[in-house]
Amino acid sequence: MKVGVVSIVGKPNVGKSTLINAIFKKEVVISSSKPQTTRNKIQIVYKDDNSEILFSDTPGYHNPKNKLDLFLNSQVKKSLKNTDVIVFLFDISRKFDDEDQKILDEIKKFKIKKIILGVNKIDLVNEQDINSKIETVKQQMDFDEIIFLSSKDQTNIDKFMDLLKSNLEEVDTNNFYEKESVEQKEEFFVSEIIRQVIINNFRQEIPYSVAVVIDKMDYDETKNLLTIFYSIVVEKESQKPIIIGKNGNTIKKLGILIRAKLSEVYDCKLFLQSFVKVKKNWRDNNEIIKDLGYKK
Repeated sequence: MKVGVVSIVGKPNVGKSTLINAIFKKEVVISSSKPQTTRNKIQIVYKDDNSEILFSDTPGYHNPKNKLDLFLNSQVKKSLKNTDVIVFLFDISRKFDDEDQKILDEIKKFKIKKIILGVNKIDLVNEQDINSKIETVKQQMDFDEIIFLSSKDQTNIDKFMDLLKSNLEEVDTNNFYEKESVEQKEEFFVSEIIRQVIINNFRQEIPYSVAVVIDKMDYDETKNLLTIFYSIVVEKESQKPIIIGKNGNTIKKLGILIRAKLSEVYDCKLFLQSFVKVKKNWRDNNEIIKDLGYKK
């Protein structure tokens, strides 16, 4: 049985969460075309007949603008401390820049057994451009392995998994991570689904200013009914009417979309109740950040 911890790191919007979902062949973490979709270090266990891998999906490492950004970067650094394999995911359709360099500089601070360069989004670039861009990245670090991927269309995902397994240790036990507290709470999973719907339906500052809190979540087995009370938290009074919309039309539309998304997961009746709350400048308040569930 091959076992180990694999951390996938990269700047925002390089496809880390999409890669995780491609590996599991279903949506296990939320993803979006908008940067900073992932806000917590999310750990999830992959199992097959000959391997058990603890994957760590991290927020995009970026230049911080507020205390929430500092928290996000701390989650990336935390994932580097206890990992067997690092996958530095690089978006080949974009230039290697200062944010990429800072991530590699952080990686160099830790003694990591294996460092893999994952070249993602190869479906967007011709082969000649791929080769020239890769040379720039390779000059910055001595990678143990390089693999070319397209998470979106599943290109080389199986080869990627074989590569990971070849770099992990062999142990003679199953359920290696059974005692680890790695499963995300169900409330967290639901809040992420709700936040994904919000992210995909708003522009400008709203996707980055929103947090979602599950206030109550109960399942009545006799009625086959799941009740969810949740709060959408924004940081400005002016953002509240944008979320609610004229005559409540926007919040109603969100409710329909959220119900549809949750119905893909839960085979039961759903009762949803939403609230919109303002916590002024919450992204720059450490106490509120902690209260909203972003804990180190």
